[in-house]
Amino acid sequence: MTRLLFAILFAALFAGAVGAVQQNPLRDRLLRNDRSAETTGWYQRADTGEFFLFDRSGEAALLRERDAPDAEVLVLYPNRAPGGGTAYITDMGREVIRITGLGGATYFPMDAPDGVIVEFASPSGALTPAPRSPSEVRGRAEQLVSSLARSLDRNLQVEYSPAPRAGLGVQYDTLGMIEMAFERVHGERRYFRDVENINIVLGTQPSAYREGDALVVVIAPELGYAGRPSSVFIAEALIGNL
Repeated sequence: MTRLLFAILFAALFAGAVGAVQQNPLRDRLLRNDRSAETTGWYQRADTGEFFLFDRSGEAALLRERDAPDAEVLVLYPNRAPGGGTAYITDMGREVIRITGLGGATYFPMDAPDGVIVEFASPSGALTPAPRSPSEVRGRAEQLVSSLARSLDRNLQVEYSPAPRAGLGVQYDTLGMIEMAFERVHGERRYFRDVENINIVLGTQPSAYREGDALVVVIAPELGYAGRPSSVFIAEALIGNL
């Protein structure tokens, strides 16, 4: 009889333990937080269901909003958020995503500046510039010259310093950032009508500034995407706001 009672009690305790494991919202939340703490992965917006890639594997975080080769990779710098957690901001100080201490994430895209909740969806590889050859960089520079000539109805010179082979991908991407910058300030061309040259030079930190009739863009190829300024930063330099 004692053995029978012990068997019944053990079965009841085991069933209760299984139920607790299967229906433990705190455990499920903690597991979700563990997944969201992974350094690189796809996140999904709660409002639209769209995905974006967020990479925290480096000193600067990287975020690409669209899975497209021409989409700008945002370089984000960690900063303490009000109330705790970490805010990731651009080189112009705009907060793009915030991660709480428990792993929750709020995304601040341009179409939802007040923020939208996002969830970690799946892990991914790190974001790195695609390898490029010298001929590809030259072709992209020629493409930029042609694009600006059509847009501005005048010719601009594009010059760039030789970069190490490992940095050609950053140089190629920078040419795209410059084209985006001109598109951003297309309606403000009166502020840069005297710009005749675009010079991409090598340095230790990314930057952009006006110097006489030239727009100078500084890149540090060894830093990857974090070695070039954003299109917004270049645009502000172009119209003399920096």
